[in-house]
Amino acid sequence: MSSTPDPAAQTVPGMVPEAAPAATAPDPALSDAPDGLLGASALRPVSTSLIPARYVAGIIGYVIWVLMIAGLITAAALSGMWWIAALGLLPLLILLQSLLLTPRRVRAIGYLDAEEDLTIASGIMFRSVHTIPYGRVQSVKIDEGPVDRRYGLAKLTVSTANGASTVVLPGLPKAEAERLRALLTARGIETMAAL
Repeated sequence: MSSTPDPAAQTVPGMVPEAAPAATAPDPALSDAPDGLLGASALRPVSTSLIPARYVAGIIGYVIWVLMIAGLITAAALSGMWWIAALGLLPLLILLQSLLLTPRRVRAIGYLDAEEDLTIASGIMFRSVHTIPYGRVQSVKIDEGPVDRRYGLAKLTVSTANGASTVVLPGLPKAEAERLRALLTARGIETMAAL
């Protein structure tokens, strides 16, 4: 079986082949991917089980918003005043943004347990990044509500030495929350002992 030579691969004698264009480094940008948080791939994402857990925890609020929308539409139909139904747009917008943005809000939460500090990042529009040196950790608490227990999650609460600052990291698997609690406690004790 013979193959025909590719005309693009042929070179003319005495002609230097063109060099491939140099690869450019991608622009650092935020993305929806958990490894794109703050442009730092080192942040660990929280469990994706936090998404359904937040939906389940918000059911009562969702029902209240739907009842409010239905009540406004019914009042508009019975009274003939269309503007009453327009008031239902606000609860509808609040309900929709909660339902649609919950997955993105969960993907925006990340943490990094470095050698000397713990960094916790969260938020989409209003981004919040807390860096807590291990030596400043006053207490570490693990909380689990009924919904968290159903999804195997826990919430880590870290209080610093000045007492005014408390940082919460939700959506951790139980084992990871216990590991972080033990790490923060041990590193805090080591740092205080070194002083």
